[in-house]
Amino acid sequence: MSHLRRVLISLPILIVCLTGCSGYNDCNSVQTQANTPSEDGFTGYVVDREGDSILVVDPAYEDFGANGGESRYYPAKWFSNAPNPEVGSYVEVWTDGSPENEPYPGQARAETIAVACPATPDGAHMSEEDAIRAGLYSSDGEQVRIPVIENVDFDEDIGTWTIRIRDAMSTTDTQDQIEVKVEDIEPVGEQE
Repeated sequence: MSHLRRVLISLPILIVCLTGCSGYNDCNSVQTQANTPSEDGFTGYVVDREGDSILVVDPAYEDFGANGGESRYYPAKWFSNAPNPEVGSYVEVWTDGSPENEPYPGQARAETIAVACPATPDGAHMSEEDAIRAGLYSSDGEQVRIPVIENVDFDEDIGTWTIRIRDAMSTTDTQDQIEVKVEDIEPVGEQE
């Protein structure tokens, strides 16, 4: 079931990348060249960065409630050797096969990273990636220990993004969700 969720989450992103990306950009690129990975990588949103390490959280949760565990377990992992993907990016990460540390969130060394193209809906100035980053850096977003990006919507009529976030570390039965509103503003150009 979790594989099906990953496919269903990845499919719209792939479609957006295939239809929305043109010209040269950093999306859908591979950070470190290596042999083509033979297994599925770890997918999710980059929700934090420390140095050359990124925290990636998969929004497709696993339900261990029937076995007495957490009703929503969100896979999360810190990857070292990841200097390029920005917070807010949707990525797929393959490891170098080194042993992984298991405390939650896990830790591994990235060998290859594919970054999905950020979607920019019609009428929006910001990309989805920019809106997620702004939401995570807001005062509400910074209160979440391990953010899970559940949904991102843009309302063109009012020029506002709504980012629905849960805390993967929450101890409540419902893992309370918050909605962070981000005003869609035009990016400031670089000064020369």
